[in-house]
Amino acid sequence: MLLNAKPYVEAKMKELKERLSELDVTPKLAIIQVEGNQASDKYVGNKKKKCTELGIPVELYYFSKDVESHTIEEKIAELNSNDEVTGILIQLPLPKHLDEQFLINQICPYKDVDGLTWYNIGRLSQGIYAIPPCTPKGVIELMDFYDISLEGKDVLIINDSNLVGKPLAQLMLQRGATVTIAHKLTQDLDDKIMKADIVATAVGIPNFLSACDFMDDTVIIDIATTFHEGKLCGDVAKSSYDTISAYCHLTPVPGGIGQTTVMALLDTLVEIVEKY
Repeated sequence: MLLNAKPYVEAKMKELKERLSELDVTPKLAIIQVEGNQASDKYVGNKKKKCTELGIPVELYYFSKDVESHTIEEKIAELNSNDEVTGILIQLPLPKHLDEQFLINQICPYKDVDGLTWYNIGRLSQGIYAIPPCTPKGVIELMDFYDISLEGKDVLIINDSNLVGKPLAQLMLQRGATVTIAHKLTQDLDDKIMKADIVATAVGIPNFLSACDFMDDTVIIDIATTFHEGKLCGDVAKSSYDTISAYCHLTPVPGGIGQTTVMALLDTLVEIVEKY
């Protein structure tokens, strides 16, 4: 079965419209983007589109690829002090000359809609309420929508990044899963994939996985997004979709976690106003 995000998105948009109608303050999102990444252009476009559909104002601050750090720092400070702006995010990745961690941590934790400041990541790791990163949050929400339980399941996450793998592991641990994180030094990866009930992959290599890699009834969460031959794809080979969907659950790319990530962002924007 393909775990398409479309029905989830439709239900979530309806829910968010109802929650927005009950707020006294309208959320406002500020996006900081630096040119040079094709996938980022697509993601920012999707975020702006969904914000517009909900009536959430969004401002994009677009910088050239040679922008200096202090310019972005000044913009973040300005947005932190602007009471009308309730959420701030820096679209990743940034050019190598910019320190992503440093710049992210200039954002006020209560406006950190991406959940990537040390404050929010630290609270998440302690099991305390925090704003979680959008992609892991979107994964959990899609699994909830399809009634896929994590309790007691063996989960393999093939990604150890601060953006995806580590926070996703924390959220899954909170749901009672037994979590293994794999990375470039992991040995016997094929065997670990075969033994897992749930595999979340975000390697970023087209055709990295295919039908022969999975046992029956495996839940496969394909988080990767790369461009291959001009088309957006994930880690799981598209040529295997028909075979895999006959005996496993699979999130497609596109049409899967990319969309739930945007919805998680919108949910967090609304939640920030509700809680803070």
